[in-house]
Amino acid sequence: MKISKLPLLAAILPLAATLFLVPARVHADTYIIYDLGNTNGKPIVGIDTLGEVVIHNELGFDYLTYANGVLVNTTSTLPSLTYDNGTPCSVPSGFAAAPASEIVCNNGRTGFGSRSNPNGDPSGVYTGPTSSLTLVDPSGSTDMAVLNSSGDFAWSDGVHEENFEAIDLTTPEPSSVLLFGTGCLSLFGVLRRKLS
Repeated sequence: MKISKLPLLAAILPLAATLFLVPARVHADTYIIYDLGNTNGKPIVGIDTLGEVVIHNELGFDYLTYANGVLVNTTSTLPSLTYDNGTPCSVPSGFAAAPASEIVCNNGRTGFGSRSNPNGDPSGVYTGPTSSLTLVDPSGSTDMAVLNSSGDFAWSDGVHEENFEAIDLTTPEPSSVLLFGTGCLSLFGVLRRKLS
C-alpha cells in the first residue's frame, strides 16, 4: 500500500509543531539520598565536582571521604580534591529560611532548609533549579550545606543530627533533546525510504 506524500506530510507537520511549540511542564529533579552518619563532631568540609563528600571527624582527628554514600577513604590530612561547594545566596521567593539555615547556590541551583513558607509549600530541605525545587527532607534543616555544579547536595541536618547527601539523577536536558532529535531523524528516514 502506497501512502501519498501530501497527506503524510499534513499529518506529521501538526504533530511536530505541537511537540516543539507547546511549552512542556517543568519537572523537579530526581535524587537519591544517602545518610553519611552522625553530625556530632563531624562537620562537612566540602564536595567535589564528582559528588565525593569530605567530612572532618573532629573526634578521631581524621577526614572521611564518601562516594555515593559509601566511605571510600580515611586520611589524617585534608584530601586534595577540587572542591566545588557553591556560594552563599538568598532563599528563593516564596520560601522562608529556617533559623540558622545555610543557603547555598551553584550553577543555577540552590539548596536550603525552610520553615513556615509564605507560598504554602511544606517546610524542610529543598534543592534543585530555582524554577523547580525538590523537597528532599520534609523535616530537616541545613545547618551546613554544600552544592556542586552538577546538582549534588550535601548538608548537616541539625534536626536529625545526621549528615546527608542528595545525588542528582536527572538526565541533562541537552541529551534528552539530542535523543528526541535522533529519533525524529530516524523516523523521517524510514518514512522517506518507504515513500520512494
